[in-house]
Amino acid sequence: MSQSYPPFAVFPDLNCVLRLPSGAEYRGKLRQHPSNEADGEHWYEGYLRAEAKDHVTADTVLKDRFNRDGLRPAHFHPQSNAEPLRVKLNRIPAPKRTEKNAETLIGEVWNHEGLWTVVASPSDSPSLHMAGTVVPSKHELAFEGSRIRQYQPEPAAAEEEAPKTTPAPRKGKAAGTAARPV
Repeated sequence: MSQSYPPFAVFPDLNCVLRLPSGAEYRGKLRQHPSNEADGEHWYEGYLRAEAKDHVTADTVLKDRFNRDGLRPAHFHPQSNAEPLRVKLNRIPAPKRTEKNAETLIGEVWNHEGLWTVVASPSDSPSLHMAGTVVPSKHELAFEGSRIRQYQPEPAAAEEEAPKTTPAPRKGKAAGTAARPV
């Protein structure tokens, strides 16, 4: 996949490409469903498949275990209905919507590495239906044994809020020594 696309891209024909921060790449096809809550709104769902053979194998083992036992890891949130490689994108709930995130869709993807959060918005580009980003789920970040914690984004806001420190003044030369000529 071309690096010119964002980490999550949905094309007008609803084919999608997902590039995880870990480097794993997935492709799939989404289906669009009308919302039961608001006229004119839609939600999306689909299944993904890995591009690399070793990821296909690891994901197949995950799906087989899930289909056999139906269990999700204990660190997933209690309301999680995540299934391996199934992506469901829903609008942000109405009470939490602001002017900035009114069109935003959010969902989860569970692969062999862990649980990822996908955040997407409609794209202005005629070649993309939606575009977005992928980060580790907040439940993965809180889980000590997570394999994907290291892929959390750098906190940009924290840098702005942190006071700028000036470097300490350099110690001068010992008294009585002259500077070297240029």
